[in-house]
Amino acid sequence: MRRAALGLLVLATACARHASPPPPAASPEPPRPGVTVTLRWTAAVDLDLYVTDPALETVYFANPRTASGGILERDARCAGREAGEQVERARWTSPPPGRYRVGVDFLETCGGASEEVPYTLLVEVDGVRQELTGRARLAERQPLVLEFRVAAPAAREVR
Repeated sequence: MRRAALGLLVLATACARHASPPPPAASPEPPRPGVTVTLRWTAAVDLDLYVTDPALETVYFANPRTASGGILERDARCAGREAGEQVERARWTSPPPGRYRVGVDFLETCGGASEEVPYTLLVEVDGVRQELTGRARLAERQPLVLEFRVAAPAAREVR
């Protein structure tokens, strides 16, 4: 039994060495009420975050505010880009209940030659966090990377 567990650990470690690592996780921010969706990456590229609310309105770089209260808090672009971690963040302080959909688009390289880059998505709903890693390819929009639901306010009450 012990040898089998060790063998699996060695196999998992060997496989992990061959996979491209996702961007390093930054220090987590303290939990906030509402909904926060954060896209993080480190490559010299312009990734774009799209979050569609239950009314089917999408918050993204060309629509930074939605009627439901969604705001694109951070938009990273090639212009003025600094080295290191890049972040795009959408937020609702009083999110309407229903289904939300998250997409990622690899719009352009920022003078580099990257065709595919790793990213991390962090979704936080009333302090409960979910993290997902993925890879984006140049000029290949991923319209649905993740989907989540926000419960009605009465159902979110802690008793």
